[in-house]
Amino acid sequence: MDATISASDKVFQHNGSGTVHIKNFRVENAGKLYRACGNCSTSYQRHVVIDNVVVRDTDAIAGINTNWGDTARFSRITIVGDPDRHTSICVKYRGVPKGSEPVEIREGADGVNCLYAPSDITYQ
Repeated sequence: MDATISASDKVFQHNGSGTVHIKNFRVENAGKLYRACGNCSTSYQRHVVIDNVVVRDTDAIAGINTNWGDTARFSRITIVGDPDRHTSICVKYRGVPKGSEPVEIREGADGVNCLYAPSDITYQ
């Protein structure tokens, strides 16, 4: 299993179009594992599939832009560590034009953009 330790911001930044697959990975002490660009010069629809990932001391697993139709699909996610430290699974933003900052809308599964069931997430 590949790993990233101590990424102060994003581990994967998705600026182009298409689908990114993150599989068999471990992330520790990071801001976000994945973020779809929320203020790039071109506003593509972006997708991420995250499977068999172990997360520790990380603020969020994925951030996507729902107004651009981004999706994030999760399976076999293990969150390790202090149960009082909140790790967001999927954070939804409103993407904006270049030069502005995206606005966080909400987080959590919704069956449209953030795709996972409680059985996809394990806490240790």
